[in-house]
Amino acid sequence: EYVDGEPRKMVQKFRAYDSYEDSFRDYARMITESPRYAKASQQTGSAQAFATELQRAGYATDPNYATKLSRAINAAYQVQSKLA
Repeated sequence: EYVDGEPRKMVQKFRAYDSYEDSFRDYARMITESPRYAKASQQTGSAQAFATELQRAGYATDPNYATKLSRAINAAYQVQSKLA
């Protein structure tokens, strides 16, 4: 976790899933159904805008979360387009 911009090691509780599919479905449900993430859910045309709104809503404490997530999304899109 990051606290006041500084990385801190913390013990946190996280959900456990039986499969990656269950994990992704729960993530998608949380993002689309929670009013907290409504602005992020509306950002369907830009990975950067989506990630930025998630970060603004408090999804992650890493100050570079939006940049990291948007890079991962864009990389996945590139792989997908090469396979299509």
